[in-house]
Amino acid sequence: MAEIAILHARYTDMVIVGQMEPELHAVRPARELPERLLLGVGRPILVVPYAGAFTTVGERVLVAWNASREATRAVNDALPILQQASRVTVLAVSPRGGVSGDGDVPGADLALHLSRHGVKAEASWVRAHDIEVGAMLLSWACDCQADLIVMGGYGHSRFREIVLGRPRGRFSRP
Repeated sequence: MAEIAILHARYTDMVIVGQMEPELHAVRPARELPERLLLGVGRPILVVPYAGAFTTVGERVLVAWNASREATRAVNDALPILQQASRVTVLAVSPRGGVSGDGDVPGADLALHLSRHGVKAEASWVRAHDIEVGAMLLSWACDCQADLIVMGGYGHSRFREIVLGRPRGRFSRP
C-alpha cells in the first residue's frame, strides 16, 4: 500500500493523508503511511490530525523554524499558503545562535525573507528546557490558535512520533 501511495505521490503537487489514531488496532502499514510518505516522496505533505474539528486550514499558520535545509524547503513549498494567511508566526524552539544557527534574533531573518514575498510574519523563539520540541510546538500552536503547522520533514524520531503518531513495531520504544 505505501509503495503505491509513494509512487503516485511523486507526481502530485501535495499529498494529503490522515493521521491514524494511536489507540486503534489498524494494520501497521496504515499507521506508518504518513511517515513513509514523508521520508519517501519529496513533496509537501499535509497530515490531517485524527482528533479535532477543522473549519479552516492555512489562515493562522505556525512555522516551526530550526534553520535547517528541511525547514527551508517546507517554508518554500508552503509559500502560496503563507501568502494567503491572515497570521503567520515563525517559532524557533531552543535555537542555536550565530551565523551557523538561527542568527542573532531567531526567526527574524526568515520573517524578513517572508515579508519580501508579501507575508506578514512575526518571529518568536522559546527555550524548551523541560519539554520536548514537538510538545512545545503543539502547545504553541494551540495557544496561537494555529490551523496549520509548517515544518521540515526530517528530524528526531520522537518529534515525528508526536506529530505523526507513534509507530508500532520493531523500531518503537516500549
